[in-house]
Amino acid sequence: MRTLLPPVLAGFFIMGLCDIVAPISGRIAAEFPPEAQGAVSFLPTMVFLWFLLLSAPVAALMNRIGRKRTALVGYGFTIVGLTIPYLAGEGCALGWYFAGFGLLGVGNTFVQVAVNPLLAAIAPGERMTSYLTVGQIFRNTSLLLLAPIVTALVAATGSWRLLLPLYAAATLAGAVWLGRTSVPEPRQPGRAVGLADCFRLLKNRTVLLCAFGIACFIAADVAIGFMAVRLIDSPDSILTTTGFYACRIVGTLVGAWVLTRRSDVKYLGANMAVALVATGLLLWLRAAVAVYVVVGVLGFAMACVFATFFAVATKAESERGNEVSGLMILAISAGALSGPVCGALIRWTGGVQWGLLFPAVCIAYMLWASFALRRNPMNGRYKDTER
Repeated sequence: MRTLLPPVLAGFFIMGLCDIVAPISGRIAAEFPPEAQGAVSFLPTMVFLWFLLLSAPVAALMNRIGRKRTALVGYGFTIVGLTIPYLAGEGCALGWYFAGFGLLGVGNTFVQVAVNPLLAAIAPGERMTSYLTVGQIFRNTSLLLLAPIVTALVAATGSWRLLLPLYAAATLAGAVWLGRTSVPEPRQPGRAVGLADCFRLLKNRTVLLCAFGIACFIAADVAIGFMAVRLIDSPDSILTTTGFYACRIVGTLVGAWVLTRRSDVKYLGANMAVALVATGLLLWLRAAVAVYVVVGVLGFAMACVFATFFAVATKAESERGNEVSGLMILAISAGALSGPVCGALIRWTGGVQWGLLFPAVCIAYMLWASFALRRNPMNGRYKDTER
């Protein structure tokens, strides 16, 4: 277990690279005239669109070639996607960003479909939520480092763009590490898996609630990244992401401990209540310090959401782990909505803060879902209990 966990957990670091697009979209927007700003807001969409299109086919491929090889294919796409905009050069056309981030989304689809069930397979069943929560620490670390690296690169070179080859090199290192590690995988049927197989799981009400929960979580998460850098009128506003993900790592550490002792869905409900209040406060706060603090609280509250929904769904359909993973990762495509919807709300209302209405609605659903999961017997396969 000790030798298997590190290379698999490194995959969560690489998994987080798709989330850098929303925060750095502000930097990219500065390179283009005002009439191109609407197009720039669609950059996160280019990443998350592929989760909708490819999750089921990737789950089918994973049944044939295994989870580890599927992850390695994703690493390859990720490296190429990060490299393209950098090689296009400073001042390149917006199309190069769309192409690169599109391939980044393709790669991340492979990685997320494969790495989550890979970790679930080697984790003790009763601690699956806790282990998946630990995985989120590594994912959040790649985002926590974003602002300090960008700030240092701008100070040293005048540009943020070296971030792209740095993260490409980290992905290559992760690929080599995982490739040299023998990871046991459960036998899966070789049959083809399609969208119908994934959607058929939605007959299980627990899986349905969790799939929409992950969709709302990713949509809210991307929206917060998109909005946080716009709430403060400062060149250093990207540092809001540092506070957000630093507090999220703290929340993940706390959650990994709490989830071994307490009900996961009850802990989810408490955190979503806090997150909803924090989002409401951000609609009215203007002082920079207050924004930093509340965004940090929001990061803490959002720490364990993905792991909880993923683990609960996997327990509900434990014998169909690959299909569950394909469906849950398909739900990540909801992140494609965040940039356009938040951008439209800002343009419609004329106030930047009103873009937060979108993540507020998503968080409200997750709060409701936490109560629904408590009441739901999960088709007899999982029951929420006090631990």
